[in-house]
Amino acid sequence: MITVRKLKTSLLCLCLGSVTFLLAEQKPTPFGIESGTVIYQIRGGTQLTPDTNLNLQGKAILHFKEWGEVKTEELNGIVETSGALPYREVIKRFKKETKDAIITVDYKNEQLLERKKSSVKKDIQRMQTNHLTKKGTEIVAGIICDVWETTGVKKCIYKGVVLKLESHVYDLSYVKEAIKVNFDSNGSEACTLPDYPIHQFGLFRDNIKTKNKLKSEDFCKVINDIVSDPEEHNQSTKVSDFEDPKRKKFIDRISRDIFEKQKVLLPKLLDAMKKMRECLQVVENPFEANRCSESFSSMKSKMGDDEKEYIVLWSEKRKNELLDKIEDEIIDLESRIACVKRSKNIYDLSNCMK
Repeated sequence: MITVRKLKTSLLCLCLGSVTFLLAEQKPTPFGIESGTVIYQIRGGTQLTPDTNLNLQGKAILHFKEWGEVKTEELNGIVETSGALPYREVIKRFKKETKDAIITVDYKNEQLLERKKSSVKKDIQRMQTNHLTKKGTEIVAGIICDVWETTGVKKCIYKGVVLKLESHVYDLSYVKEAIKVNFDSNGSEACTLPDYPIHQFGLFRDNIKTKNKLKSEDFCKVINDIVSDPEEHNQSTKVSDFEDPKRKKFIDRISRDIFEKQKVLLPKLLDAMKKMRECLQVVENPFEANRCSESFSSMKSKMGDDEKEYIVLWSEKRKNELLDKIEDEIIDLESRIACVKRSKNIYDLSNCMK
C-alpha cells in the first residue's frame, strides 16, 4: 500500500518536475516590452579617399508587438558622396520579422522576399550585449537606458530595445538614435506590408558570410553587418592613413556598391552627352532643345543629380555657348574613361575623377 507520506512526496516531485519542465520550455522573448513604436534619426559618414567624402542621413521606424516576436523595421535615407565622385542615392528598405520568417520588400521589382527562420530559438536580449560591458545609464528620448560598450561601439538598451547605437570603425561614424518612443502603441503597423506577391526561399541563415569578398551588396546591409559585428570594432586607424592595407580593404567593402554603379554609369553619361551635343546642333527652338537633354538628365538622375537646367531662350549665340560648354565637358570626361574602365575600387576611381 502507498502511504500518505509517500503519496505526498510523489505528488511534490511530480509538481516540481512539471515546474522544471515548464521553465525549461519557456523561451526568451526579443523584448521585455509587449508592443511599441520607436522613431530613429540616422547620421554618419567618413572620408573614403583623400578626394571623396561620404555622408549618411535618414530616418528609421521600428514597430513591434507580441514582445518583439512580430516587428517591422523601415528605413528611408540618403547615401551621398562629394568631392571627386559626386553621387547621391535614396535608400528605402522595409523588413518584417515574425516567429517563423523574415520578409523583405523588393521595391524595385515590387515583390516580397520571404525566408524561413531557423527553428532554434535565440536569446535576442542576451545577443544584443554579447562582447559588451555595462557602463552605466543614459537618457535617450526621455527614457533611461543601460549603456553597453566595447571598442568602437556603444549601445543604450531598454528592455531589449536598442534606443541608441554608435559605431566608429576606421573613421566611419554611424549613429542611430531614437528621437520618439511610444511603448503604449499596440504595434498594429507591424503587420502591414505592401500588396506585392511573395517569393519564398530556403532557410534563412544570417550567420553565413558571403564567400565572394568583392561581391557588391546593398550599402545599408553592409553598414548593418559592420555595426553588428564586434570583430569590426577592434580596428582603429587615423583618417590620414589612407594607405593602410586594412583600412583600404574596409573602405573597399563599404563602397563597393557605389563604385560598381559609378563605373557603369560614367561611360553611359559620356554617351548621353555626345548624343545631346549631336541633337542640339540641329534644333531651332527651346522646346526641341529641352527634348535633346532628356536622356542626359535621366542619366544624371541615376547618378543622384536630380537638378535639371531648362532652356528658356534659344538663339544662335545661346546654342554656340551651350555646345562649347558641352564640348569641354565631353573632352574632360572622355580623357578619364580609360582610367575609369581600368579602376578596381573606389580609390582608383576617385583618382581617375579628381
